[in-house]
Amino acid sequence: MRILVIIFLAALCYAPNGFAQVRTIFEKLDLDKPELHDVKFLLIENELALAEKALLKAYRVKENTYIRSKKGGIAYIKKSFPGDSQSTIEAADRVCNKNFLFQYEWDMEKTIVPYQFTNEINWQLNPFGDKEWTWMLNRHRYWTDLGKAYLLTDNEKYVKAFVNQAVHWIDNNPLNDETKLTSWRSLEVGFRMENWIKTFESMKYSKHITPKFLVKFLNSLVEQAEYLNSFTYDSCKSNWGVIINAGLFNAASFLSEFKSREIWINNAVNALSICSQDQILEDGTQIEQSTMYHNEVMRIYLNVIMLSDRLGVELPETITNKIYDMAFANIEWQKPNYNQPLLGDSDDNDIRGLLTMASLLYKNPLLKSRAFNSLDFENYFLFGRQQDSLYQSLKVEIPSFLSAFQKSAGDLYSRTSWDEDAFYSALHLRRLGTNHSHDNLLHFSLFAHGRDYLVDTGRYTYVDNEWREYFKSNMAHNTLGVDNLTNSIYNHSWNNTFEATSEGVLALIEDDFDYAEATNKAYMRLNDPVLLKRRMLYLKPDVWLLVDSYDADDEHNYTQYFNFSNQKVEIENGGLITTYNKDNLRIQPINEVTIKLEDAWWSPHYNFKEETTRAILSRQTKGFNSFLTLLYFPENQNVSYEKLPIYNLKDRPVPNNLAEAVKLTISEKEYILIIKHDYQKNVNTQLVVDGLVVSDEVVLIDKSRGDSNIIIIK
Repeated sequence: MRILVIIFLAALCYAPNGFAQVRTIFEKLDLDKPELHDVKFLLIENELALAEKALLKAYRVKENTYIRSKKGGIAYIKKSFPGDSQSTIEAADRVCNKNFLFQYEWDMEKTIVPYQFTNEINWQLNPFGDKEWTWMLNRHRYWTDLGKAYLLTDNEKYVKAFVNQAVHWIDNNPLNDETKLTSWRSLEVGFRMENWIKTFESMKYSKHITPKFLVKFLNSLVEQAEYLNSFTYDSCKSNWGVIINAGLFNAASFLSEFKSREIWINNAVNALSICSQDQILEDGTQIEQSTMYHNEVMRIYLNVIMLSDRLGVELPETITNKIYDMAFANIEWQKPNYNQPLLGDSDDNDIRGLLTMASLLYKNPLLKSRAFNSLDFENYFLFGRQQDSLYQSLKVEIPSFLSAFQKSAGDLYSRTSWDEDAFYSALHLRRLGTNHSHDNLLHFSLFAHGRDYLVDTGRYTYVDNEWREYFKSNMAHNTLGVDNLTNSIYNHSWNNTFEATSEGVLALIEDDFDYAEATNKAYMRLNDPVLLKRRMLYLKPDVWLLVDSYDADDEHNYTQYFNFSNQKVEIENGGLITTYNKDNLRIQPINEVTIKLEDAWWSPHYNFKEETTRAILSRQTKGFNSFLTLLYFPENQNVSYEKLPIYNLKDRPVPNNLAEAVKLTISEKEYILIIKHDYQKNVNTQLVVDGLVVSDEVVLIDKSRGDSNIIIIK
């Protein structure tokens, strides 16, 4: 019988061109697989049309790789998620009309202006001058809306739209040197494997999914899988390597009847293992220093873990352990409103859906503590009613920690609780300098009372223009500058001609306070080198003190930048105050500074920006300078401050360039912070502050309990 099949396939090689796609499929199928018994028999009988129908039947009856929600589950989805269901149907209607708007939570490059094709879709079009639009068009995520809308409504128009658009794409996008830069860029091929499979699985029982369409669809999937396989070990040090190889894994999972399936699986898994080792740092953060790309990489790996569980494919522990570490990193940096911080090229996205998937796959109650209580809209399609019941029965374990220091990335995240009204701050102390990182060394963010106060202003665009440079610059972050120069020197969208770096990164987490510091060496490049240092003392729950120092010989203009999430801020009594109805933040300089406000921009999502305000605190001076900046909420606490004189053992005053001391009175508590600025040159110098003798570089004196508790921080 095997010989007869070989003879039949050989005969097809000389068949007319109309049989070419069928020939390709049957040549590449493993016809000895039990599920293809009928297909093999019909080929032997020379019943080509019936063999195609048998192949479609095999793909209909096989268990889905992705979509697991059954008919009863769809009814539950419509009842439990009416808003999401309606939004999906509206999005699918736009796609039916060839009207495209990319606004998924995890769309990498969202759009806010829809574009409608009046005639045929031009898959190479770039209507807004941003290549990302063309690439988003060719990822086909919007087809999954057609699939979900069909499941929700049983309306065949969604299947017809998918079939027409898929056929049109296949017929008009041959693989060549031109399309390799657009519709066949390897990243887009990797992305769309998941989207094609999800859409097909949502529609496979429709009468419009015909045997002829299946043959065309499978031929294209196989071609794309073979293309991805040629990139297996490329780009393993960036998200590209993950997306490409996960795309290959997706294709192989779905194309389980094909001869090359095991090769694809093995190549993809091996490469994904290497990628996880190369990209995921010891603290669980992804090397590109962008929470957006961290979570896209994690999302894709979670899909691989889910599919491997369903297919019985064993993954290396390296992958499963590393991806758990990524999920745990999300716990550490997640804001009280459940969103990720806008570190690097990132959007202000809610990460509960990702943590829901992670906690279900790992059956982990700690991850569930920062996820949804039951499966959300997207996850319900993937897992269905039974898995939702199992997930709801999973207990919740509140994290035992509050603050966290991610040592490899150099980020300190401080919080007061795991509630939505928690106080939360972030300090970025190390810059790895990869494509998606920003000029954000020593950046400080603050979230409290359910809102952003001080923000990282986002990314807005990848187009190499003044906006890209603006949003990447240090001025768009709450950091430091010298002579109106940027820390790093911008070259184009993806790199700099000079990279700012830090040294001396230190973080300390205690019950009553957190402390962190680092030195920024960016301006050591100047003819008169300037050394910058930021120290942060966080006195829990709601008082922060920033000690920023600049050390040079000649005269310079030294600046601090504070970027707000809106324009609700004004200058008041020598400081800054937000102007909400309540819960206002005060930023109070303790040393003399000049303050001005200027118009600025914040981009919480790609392709979207809104007007905000930036505060610039500056001082023109020669030699050493320091900013001592107090941040607190005056409606919460009565806070007062006082610069204390410092003396040496001979009772002589110590100048500010050597050391400074600040006394803070916070309601019933009293603290004194002592900082030696010139510690290396005065290692053995003892100082007298408020009648106490100290000799270390950073000392906190806690007088809250009546006595003087001396805490040596450094």
